[in-house]
Amino acid sequence: HAPASMSRNKTWFNITNAADAPAAEISIHDEIGSWGVTAREFIKELRTIASEKPINLSLHSPGGEVFDGLAIYHALKARGNVTVRIEGLAASMASVIAMAGTRIEMPRNAFLMIHNPSGFAMGDAAEMRQLADLLDKLKGSLIAAYRDRTKKSDEDLTAMMDAETWLTGEEAVAQGFADEVTEAVALSASAFKGSRLTASLTH
Repeated sequence: HAPASMSRNKTWFNITNAADAPAAEISIHDEIGSWGVTAREFIKELRTIASEKPINLSLHSPGGEVFDGLAIYHALKARGNVTVRIEGLAASMASVIAMAGTRIEMPRNAFLMIHNPSGFAMGDAAEMRQLADLLDKLKGSLIAAYRDRTKKSDEDLTAMMDAETWLTGEEAVAQGFADEVTEAVALSASAFKGSRLTASLTH
């Protein structure tokens, strides 16, 4: 059908699913969650693509909300036959979404970043402890997605997340986070507004 777009700006999220095309084309070039691409909108459009049709996913995102990211990851993983191309950046929750790819491609000068989930809480000590427990559980879910792709141990992945690890295309392939290094692409310094990018990477 005609291109569908669900975010505030039509350049950020798009699905093209022409009947005569060999594959459906999806682009996620925004934050994940309420400020950008929500799981509800994404999955609604994903269901319009025939189950047997391959998907090419173009990904360039600083990450975002954990639950939306996990929902998008699981929807793509269950779907299968998805080729992910990390165009410039797949950070935080976007790196988890990338792991849903049957095949993952990265240009030499693209980056993948993994780190620990974080959050905010207001309240008494009990509520703070509840948030800490939730963050530990969420970290386990993220580790499972990375483990399924890389076959690395939980200990190795925990250390990488604790350190906030940035990987180039070549490093990502060497460590099992991607399958192929492609030629370098031109990157725009204005791809994301600085304040939004910083907020996504730190939270």
